[in-house]
Amino acid sequence: MSAVRSTGLAAAGCLLSVVVSLGAGATPALADGVRGQQWYLSGLDLTAVHAVTRGQGVTVAVVDSGVAADHPDLVGSVLAGTETAGARDIDGRGTALASLIAGHGHGVNGADGVLGVAPDARILPVAVASLPGTVMDPNVLAGGIDMAVSKGAKVICVGRGVAPSAQLRSSVDGAADADVLVVAADGDVAGTAFSPWPSSIEGVLTSIALDRSGNVAVPPASHRTSGIAVPGVDLISAAPNGGYRMQTGATGVGILCGAAALVRAAYPGLSAGQVAERLRATADDKGAAGPDSAFGAGVLDLGKALSAPAPSASPSPVEEPAAEPSGVPAAHAATPLLDSRDWHRWLVVIPLVLFLAGLAGYAFRRPVTD
Repeated sequence: MSAVRSTGLAAAGCLLSVVVSLGAGATPALADGVRGQQWYLSGLDLTAVHAVTRGQGVTVAVVDSGVAADHPDLVGSVLAGTETAGARDIDGRGTALASLIAGHGHGVNGADGVLGVAPDARILPVAVASLPGTVMDPNVLAGGIDMAVSKGAKVICVGRGVAPSAQLRSSVDGAADADVLVVAADGDVAGTAFSPWPSSIEGVLTSIALDRSGNVAVPPASHRTSGIAVPGVDLISAAPNGGYRMQTGATGVGILCGAAALVRAAYPGLSAGQVAERLRATADDKGAAGPDSAFGAGVLDLGKALSAPAPSASPSPVEEPAAEPSGVPAAHAATPLLDSRDWHRWLVVIPLVLFLAGLAGYAFRRPVTD
């Protein structure tokens, strides 16, 4: 009987070792079963992707609630933080985003815990959320974006929606001018309100949440067609207490930020706008043909984004031949007059020919005097 009891206790222990915390306040889970719950890893083909790049040299700012730098999956990847609201990861979303972007796991060969899309990227935490679960002030978010730019971030991750403001738009424009890509969630959990800013601002790359079947879980709140669809349901992520929890909705923006970091690392000569366009151009079209208000530009395809022929760092636009004032293309300017069928040009020449002919006739009619 004691042997049976011992076997039962051992089995119970094994089961408990893979239980994952579903909330920040729950008991931290052991990491051994975490990697297996990242259901989207095979779809992103991260093994092949990481053979190309792991995001080295790229700093991603998480402008949110702060980041728990002491989490085993993030140790050594988090830069000194910058707090604009005096908070230190008050609700865990910042840590969750950071782990989806740059989690490197832990244990033997980093096989346990969360593996981020760009595990060698660096995280710059900018804490702007003042209270757990609240909609932050857009001007505070704007200040966080400004601070991230000033601290050298090349990608800025925004996982919340806020009200619109002129200052927020100005900060997003300023980031673009500084060659920094702002990536923002364009929706959260189905059935909940989500304010579509900064996702509605031109120049922001937006994420659309997909479910496990590859269908849109929450349509884009901004109704824009330029977003990119990424996994956004049942995302296991790091929690501030050293454990893990499941996230759904806006947290999927971390995957897209990781993708942007990979492209920036692989093609350092590309501008922020070119990085966004490359991700859109290589996305797999789904739903209605072409960009649409459900799947946006398509579903993220990291393999294509990192293998498609790269444009030059600063491609020169192909200029069309300049038009002459008369509307005649410059390409026709060198055509000999006698070969030309352009009657406008003859209107200029004929009067001159007639004048010269008249002048010659007059000269011949004049009597010659000694």
